[in-house]
Amino acid sequence: MMECREFEHLISEYLDGALSAEHAEAFVAHLSSCADCRALLDDVQAALELCRSVGEVEPAPDLDERLRRVLRGAAMSCRAFGELISSYFDGVLTADEYHLFEAHARACARCRRDLEGIAAVTRLLNEVDPVALPEGLNERLLQAVRSAHRDASRSWLRRLRRRWAAWRLGWGAPLRSPLLPRWAMAMVLCAATFGLLVVNLSGGGGRVPVRPAIARLFERAAEMRVEGERVVEHLGQWRAQVSTLLRAFRSDRERSGEALEKERSSP
Repeated sequence: MMECREFEHLISEYLDGALSAEHAEAFVAHLSSCADCRALLDDVQAALELCRSVGEVEPAPDLDERLRRVLRGAAMSCRAFGELISSYFDGVLTADEYHLFEAHARACARCRRDLEGIAAVTRLLNEVDPVALPEGLNERLLQAVRSAHRDASRSWLRRLRRRWAAWRLGWGAPLRSPLLPRWAMAMVLCAATFGLLVVNLSGGGGRVPVRPAIARLFERAAEMRVEGERVVEHLGQWRAQVSTLLRAFRSDRERSGEALEKERSSP
């Protein structure tokens, strides 16, 4: 039994009379049993009759030239055209690039408008007379650059002073453990481990037990790390206490100033 998909593929061969006897019998059997395929065959036959009734149309005389122009213009994309515009005006395009560029400009209206706009701007720029530089321009520029550098340095120093003052008053971020001692301790541990391995592998002198020595080194490093964190914690507590004292001192001074003002204002 023929399926609809196979029926659709065999329609053109059926209309041309090129089907074998077996396929033609199956085609007709499916046509008599499937209403959708009968409607499809009727539509195809009606379209063929309509095409046969239309007379031949003479092509335009310049059709071949127009088709070749479109094909040559399609060989270059709009993006490639935009990348070659500056080289086009500088006159450094190769022969192939020039012909493709011209063909694309004739075939693409948008790129042609862009090219004409750039050409108009270029003509206007060429008509502008050169302007002489004012006297002392280089000196003024150098002076402006130096003053800007000085201002940047001063602003950096001001920011550094403000951060230092904020830290003293307790407004800055909490203290963190310094990174340099960690790196330094790691380097010391690596150097000590390497030295122990060299001593044991060189064969000179008595052998030093490596694992216990390295374990002691790491224990000492852990103790120093804990001690450093304890120092940082004490510094944070000290800063909090100093900040509390400073705030209390400022509030007392403000209250004293207010009381003095009230005494002066009273008759």
